[in-house]
Amino acid sequence: MQTGSQRTNGYELGVNGRAASAWTIAGGCAYQDAFVTSATTTAAAGAQVGQVPHHTFSLWNLYHVRLRAGIGLGIVYRSDMFAAVDNMVTLPGYTRVDAAVYLPLSMRMRLQANVENVFDRRYYVNADSNTNISPGTPRALRVGLTATF
Repeated sequence: MQTGSQRTNGYELGVNGRAASAWTIAGGCAYQDAFVTSATTTAAAGAQVGQVPHHTFSLWNLYHVRLRAGIGLGIVYRSDMFAAVDNMVTLPGYTRVDAAVYLPLSMRMRLQANVENVFDRRYYVNADSNTNISPGTPRALRVGLTATF
């Protein structure tokens, strides 16, 4: 049975707005320092809490090429983090680039295509333990149709 406590210090900042009439931007960054404040059965006081990166950053740009049609480009960054509270295995940090295209088909329908992990980088998103580590999604294409009624 685990006992003990942990604490997280940090900040988070998010912004969004228009850089120009056809260009919208949304982004955010965060810093977290999560640590064990009293010993557990698996971690000493002062150990870093698993699954908590120190730094994260995201930025999404959407440019409207014409009415209701647009292209998007985004970046996601996460620094390395420990897989578990014992601090034995480190999941490496990563940077991922995503993109999107939005095309109107009619006044009530829009086609959208998203590409996640444009450069097909290998990365790891989380872990259930030091030996059960989940890889991130390889390059993926998602196409959707949006209709309004």
